[in-house]
Amino acid sequence: MHNHWLVPPTLWGVIGLGVIVAVAIAMPAAAVSLPIPSTKVMLPNGLTVVVAERHKLPLTTISIRIKAGSAHDPDDQAGLADLTSRLLDKGSQHRTATEIAEEIDFLGAQLSTGAGGTGSTISLALLAKDTERGLALLADLLQQPQFDAAELERERGQMLSEIHQRRVDPHQVVFETFRALFFADHPLQHPVSGYPETVSRLTRDDVLAFHRRYYVPANAIVVMVGALSEAQMRAWLERYLGGWQATAVAPVALPQPRPLREKQVRMVDMEVNQTYLQFGLRTVRRADPEFVTLRALNYILGGGGFVSRLMRVIREEQGLAYSVGSEVVGLSDSPGYLTATLETRIETTAQALTSMFAVLDRLKREPVTAEELADMQQYFIGSLPHRAETYGQVAGLLLDREFYGLPDGYWATEIEQIQRLTAHDLQQAAQRYLHTEHFVLAVVSRRGQLDLTHSPIPPDAITYAPPP
Repeated sequence: MHNHWLVPPTLWGVIGLGVIVAVAIAMPAAAVSLPIPSTKVMLPNGLTVVVAERHKLPLTTISIRIKAGSAHDPDDQAGLADLTSRLLDKGSQHRTATEIAEEIDFLGAQLSTGAGGTGSTISLALLAKDTERGLALLADLLQQPQFDAAELERERGQMLSEIHQRRVDPHQVVFETFRALFFADHPLQHPVSGYPETVSRLTRDDVLAFHRRYYVPANAIVVMVGALSEAQMRAWLERYLGGWQATAVAPVALPQPRPLREKQVRMVDMEVNQTYLQFGLRTVRRADPEFVTLRALNYILGGGGFVSRLMRVIREEQGLAYSVGSEVVGLSDSPGYLTATLETRIETTAQALTSMFAVLDRLKREPVTAEELADMQQYFIGSLPHRAETYGQVAGLLLDREFYGLPDGYWATEIEQIQRLTAHDLQQAAQRYLHTEHFVLAVVSRRGQLDLTHSPIPPDAITYAPPP
């Protein structure tokens, strides 16, 4: 299984959040606590290792994140990080792709690899009794991949097929249009899986060079969560990854995205029966203290399902949207963004946009209600335990702590910070970040039928793109 992440995907399906909200409100607003005891060490080769005992189930999850993703692809080699990650489980110097698949099947394990914007991950979940055997396999794939020529061609074909499928999916088209506009002149503008012309040119030597440069201990984080003692987990990690050859990593300083100083709208003309919109504003890095306030504000804006303002105003009260929601995205090395997504009939696009901007402006103009504030705070209290129900979730929390440079226990202390927020705090955050004077907006619709005359979008802000 491959997971291809640049940033969390846009919230097309927000209706399911209503179930989570209902559970959250029923939770008592008691102690905000979710202890995840762990031990962090750095091996002599520079590898950061985190282990956490978890004895609820006889399982182990091992996750390894490399601090390199599509943003580290050369411009003419977009898709290289993705191709590299895809090939990790397709053969090593000691095992063929078939042998790897058979061993995973025999162990009843789940192996996944994936590249994102600034990182790549390989994870293994299996029974605790098979941990050592699984770790030996994982270490082999990580350190000595074969990058077989036939497997490379097979994965290239798969990537090209997926790129074609994305180009006919309006959800993907609006997201990639948004990304290209929002991250213009920045390495994150490229799709994780690249373009047909770049993927077609990638060679085995390119993949070997990327792996040699970035898949090194000092550029990696390993987290193991399992029903084993910390001492045993550490011993096995040192045995199988302590010999991973230490190589100096030339620091790669990604540029900062340029500030948004104007209204930028890109309209893609497609044969669709509705309009797809993605709106975005620049915010802060994931580790910035204000990210927590933005998470809280986003819940009220559009992240809270049926209780959020975008859903209530645009869908429930006016019936203008099939799907509407928002999310706040934090990045590791550069400011993230707040984005709102919307699907509406072509003829109601201008009205839906006007309503969305009115919701944003009202959050700046007026404090949120006491009921909204209480509901949001109860939601985050109630959602906390659900963030660490599985060993994979626990491993993810610990990986994020190391990857984003967050404090220990951030998953609980951030909820404590949210409980202390006031309506005035949220209004101030809205005034700082909900800029309706400079933003990015991607639109996928039928150009000949779309009329934005009576919308907040000035005609000179719009650039047009042909169908992908």
